[in-house]
Amino acid sequence: MTKFAAKLIRSIPLTADTYQLDFAWVGEAVPYEAGHFFLLEVEDGGPRVTRAYSICSAPAEKEFFSLCLKFLPGGRASEYLKNMEMGRDVHFQGPFGHFKLTDSKKDIVMVATGTGIAPFMGMIPTLIARGFKKNISLYFGVRFEEDLFYLAQFKTWEKQNSKFKSFVAISRPGEKWKGLSGRVTEHLEGLELKASQVYICGNGDMVKTVKEMMETKGVEKPDLHFELFTAI
Repeated sequence: MTKFAAKLIRSIPLTADTYQLDFAWVGEAVPYEAGHFFLLEVEDGGPRVTRAYSICSAPAEKEFFSLCLKFLPGGRASEYLKNMEMGRDVHFQGPFGHFKLTDSKKDIVMVATGTGIAPFMGMIPTLIARGFKKNISLYFGVRFEEDLFYLAQFKTWEKQNSKFKSFVAISRPGEKWKGLSGRVTEHLEGLELKASQVYICGNGDMVKTVKEMMETKGVEKPDLHFELFTAI
């Protein structure tokens, strides 16, 4: 396990309570793979605790790494990061995790809700940079239109690689919403995915539902990858 320091250099609001935080390496960069996570050491004067955050930048980015997180009122890590001054050194451990890309040549389907999109923000550009030839489909679900983020980046990737497609669903859409409506899981039901690799990341209920759906559809166990996000 590697312990290292990084410096907060940017805080980018994505929604009212979701932010991307960019950290510059202090010293040598720590190698990681798309889908890995770091443990943040919360140093707020209380008992030291750690919190896990998926890395939402691609390993090809050498100058800094990024985390995507939702600030929760009263959450120790949330309050620690939300009130942090630019330029402060933060301590991490890692990288960790088994939620990573494999060498399979099958089509890839990615399913995310909320900040569960984070690991895919590193995986997708990594696949595009590798010249991945099969289809990559991203299904991203949130409750309300104001909860959406990274849509412009999805469009950029679609222009870079015709094999990549994004599908965005809102479970409680407003009258002006013209995209997919309902839970993101509803838009997977009619798909033939037996010969695909499936990556799932988000809240526990969604992950459980999609995992069971994929098993019913005949997705092979080695092709089913999932990671749970919990509120901390």
